[in-house]
Parts: sequence; structure tokens; C-alpha cells
Amino acid sequence: MENQKTNEKKELRESGMVEKKITSEHFEELLKYRQRKCEKIEKLHYDFDAPVITIRANYPGSEKINDTTSLILSEVSKQFEESFKKKILLSKLCNTPEGPTLFYVVKGDSRTLKENSIFIEMNHELGRFVDIDVYDKEEDYAVTRIELSHEPRKCFLCDEHASTCSQLKTHSTEDLITFMEKQIGEYLKKK
Repeated sequence: MENQKTNEKKELRESGMVEKKITSEHFEELLKYRQRKCEKIEKLHYDFDAPVITIRANYPGSEKINDTTSLILSEVSKQFEESFKKKILLSKLCNTPEGPTLFYVVKGDSRTLKENSIFIEMNHELGRFVDIDVYDKEEDYAVTRIELSHEPRKCFLCDEHASTCSQLKTHSTEDLITFMEKQIGEYLKKK
């Protein structure tokens, strides 16, 4: 039995499906990116005097720029852009250490924009696989679901809060990716 598990792990590693441990360099890159992201959002607030919205795939592991994250972002952004088409002042796609990320500047009240974003997250078939963050021009943080009396997001695989499972590493990266790919496959079959 132990030999079978060792062989399975070896096959997964060779296929590229086993999560690489986050390196200190990757962690440092993420921290630097998050600082640059804050600066970018502040500049967009200054230039447009309007809320900034980011959309990125919520993909486990450190390899976040891939066909899966690009597909998720492309599909969900179609509904986002249809919903907000008359309010979008700017749209820009950036490849970041957090994966492909769309930055939007959108006219409107940030809390109303967040409510509409939560609707997309909850109702688009791939919405559970994205994070849509809304940054108010007057605040230093994103408007939260809890601020608007919404429950925290649930884990893909169980009924716990996603943040709890993520922090405790309750599920393997492989299990999360397998679930996502299955859901995406079912979504594409319906299209």
C-alpha cells in the first residue's frame, strides 16, 4: 500500500499536478506585488475619482497563470462587463503573481458595486472560482462581504468557510484543482 502511494505521488509530481512548496522568493514576490497593487489602485482612484474593482481566479497553489485561470477570468468577466457596461471607465488585464487579474474603474457607489459583484460570484457557474474585490476611493481596504451582511464564502469541497480551510490547508491542492477542472468541464459542456 505504501509503495502504491509513493508511486501515485511520483506520477502526480511528474505530471505537474503536485503543488510546489511556496518559496521565500515567491512569497517575497507576492508581498512586493501587493504593495504595487495598492499603489496602482490609489493611482486609479486619483486619476478617475471612482471605485476600482479587481477580478482574479481563486486558484490554489503557486502556479496561478495557466489556461484554467485564464478561462475562468474570461468567462466571468463577460458577465461582469455586460452587467456594468455603461459604468466601466477603464479595463486592464495584468498577469500578476496572484494570476491573471482584471482591473476596472467603475462609476457608482462601491457598496452597490460590491453587492452586484457578490451576485455574480454567487450566480455565475464559475463565480465561486473568482474573487471580485471592490475598492472604495475613500477607504484603504476592499469592501467586504461581511460589511454588507453576507456570509463568508464557503470552501469548494466542504461547508466550512473558505478562509478557514485555506489557512488550515484542510484539502490538498490536487483535490481542489481536480474539483475545479471537473466543474469547468461540466460548464463547458453546457455552452
